[in-house]
Amino acid sequence: MPQAQVTGALSLLAKRPQSIIENQIYRRQRSLELINALPKELYDDKKNETNHKTYVVIVFSEKAKLQQCQDVEKVIQQFNVLTTLEVLSKTEKYLYLSATTDNLLRFADESELIKKTVTGSMQKFNYHSVEDFLLSGMTVNDIVRYCEAPVLIKDAIKPSLLSYIRNGVIEDLFPLHDYEYLEKFSFNWRRRSLPIEEIRNYFGSSISLYFGFTLFYTKALVFPSLFGLVQYYYSFNLSLVSSFYVIWTTIFLELWKRKCAGYSYRWGTIEMTSLDKPRTAYKGELKPDPITGKLTLQYPMRYTYLQMYCISYPVVFLCVTAAAYFALYQFQIEAEVLNDFGEESWLLYVPCIVQSVLISIFSWAYEKLATFLTELENHRTRSQYDRHRVNKLMIFEIVNNFFSLFYIAFVLHELKQLKYQLMMQLLIFQLVCIAQEVGIPLLAVVKQKFAKFMQKEIDEAIKHQVSDLARYEQCFFESGLDKYQSTYEDYLQMCIQFGYVVLFAAVAPFAALGALINNIFAMHIDLFKLCNIFKRPFARRTKNIGAWQSAFELLSVMAILSNCGILYLQPNIKNFFVNLFPNTSDLSFVLFEHLLLGLKFVIHKAIHERPRWVRIALLKADYESSQAYKNIKKLKAQVKID
Repeated sequence: MPQAQVTGALSLLAKRPQSIIENQIYRRQRSLELINALPKELYDDKKNETNHKTYVVIVFSEKAKLQQCQDVEKVIQQFNVLTTLEVLSKTEKYLYLSATTDNLLRFADESELIKKTVTGSMQKFNYHSVEDFLLSGMTVNDIVRYCEAPVLIKDAIKPSLLSYIRNGVIEDLFPLHDYEYLEKFSFNWRRRSLPIEEIRNYFGSSISLYFGFTLFYTKALVFPSLFGLVQYYYSFNLSLVSSFYVIWTTIFLELWKRKCAGYSYRWGTIEMTSLDKPRTAYKGELKPDPITGKLTLQYPMRYTYLQMYCISYPVVFLCVTAAAYFALYQFQIEAEVLNDFGEESWLLYVPCIVQSVLISIFSWAYEKLATFLTELENHRTRSQYDRHRVNKLMIFEIVNNFFSLFYIAFVLHELKQLKYQLMMQLLIFQLVCIAQEVGIPLLAVVKQKFAKFMQKEIDEAIKHQVSDLARYEQCFFESGLDKYQSTYEDYLQMCIQFGYVVLFAAVAPFAALGALINNIFAMHIDLFKLCNIFKRPFARRTKNIGAWQSAFELLSVMAILSNCGILYLQPNIKNFFVNLFPNTSDLSFVLFEHLLLGLKFVIHKAIHERPRWVRIALLKADYESSQAYKNIKKLKAQVKID
């Protein structure tokens, strides 16, 4: 290499700006010729120790041939991913994937992960400016977190493996658990709160936001639980009860937005948009993107709308109608039992119990149907997919879970029966949820424990073939566990529970206390389930709880209407308004209901959805970026002159 080129390149590097943002922009805009002109040891960060930790495991199917396994390994090696292929038998073929720290940093650069810089700002990671992201006490091995390394490897190699996945050569692809890290999540009676930051570092922002929301919601339930106890003993006026729940639900949801904004800023997801990468299951044709010009999958939106309005929503309407019919049929059965056996018969409890069980069964079946319909609609991004699936589900769940309660309250006007029906449904709902969360996955664990027991003595021939016996045993065990799908069902359970707590709070003061007790145990059960019962899921990035925020806000508005309706049905309240406003008694109810809606709106506007420190940090980052861009222009002009 000519000495003049090296000297020129070094002199150009010496003029680079010192600001972090300017440094990043400058380094990204340098030409490849300049980088190649430099001696390798000046810029290539390959002096880091190679990390041979196994991040991802590929399990081949029984029909996969040895040559196909080797072809997959060669494809993956093109991305500089370290591989170890072990073909032990026709049914046991594993490919272990790892990567050097240097390669993980390159993947992080390509994925544009947001990381904290030494100045405290959040910036897109730049492989050529690693020193800008080395906080106090950190090494280069600490930049890529536990949850990010498997995802970076998967995102890099999976597009090239889709044909092998579709053909059934690859049966599964999952990250291995880190048992040493899992010790941080072991149950501890002294721990008063869940380690949200540790959960994020291991499982990613999507799962950690669920636990953060559950923890925040559980703490918020303390206030209506205490209020319910006081309400029971002192028989508060129902107008006071309605006003309390309007204030509580609104403040709770608004404060959660602020809490969520803080989480998403620290985790580098707050500026995610709907233009994110498409879902893996998204189908379309490769066409130039109108924004970036790159070839991306595109699908005509008119076909999505046709699917939604001509197939999906008519099917939803039929399911909602069927759910309403079954809810009303319960009352017909109760009337027949009452006529045949009298008011004292224990058989009167059977229709209510059966109805509560059917609600859980219908919820499970409809969740599968809603997922199937949303898949057919072929939404591009995960956020769009989740929003439309939640919309379908909430329409059905509101009718399935609460239609009979509204019928009892506003058609039959039986508040005593309403209270009994609500508490029975809530109790059975929570019992069924616990059974689903623990019972079914626990069977999978028992099955795997039994399989491991039956093969306690590993064949000597296998011992000589495997390079790491402990890794093989772990892979054998975890490959048989059930796959954790998403936080979808967990949010659904919380949302339905929230409806039971707030929709008829005027007649069910202990609903919040029951939900509080359930959630205290449910949080730890969910964490235990993730750590011990399911395969470790790949981390997903998200900035909020998505469509579930709208679902909770919808229920809070419905709670105003339902509790005001119950209030107006009280004989003394209704007579009071009739005597006070003989000709406009119904109008007075509407005015009171609108007064509470107005109070909710005022609280919503008074509480900003982002804390002040987050708003300042974002504005500061925008200002620094604009200033850096100006300085880069000046620097380029100076370089041309020189």
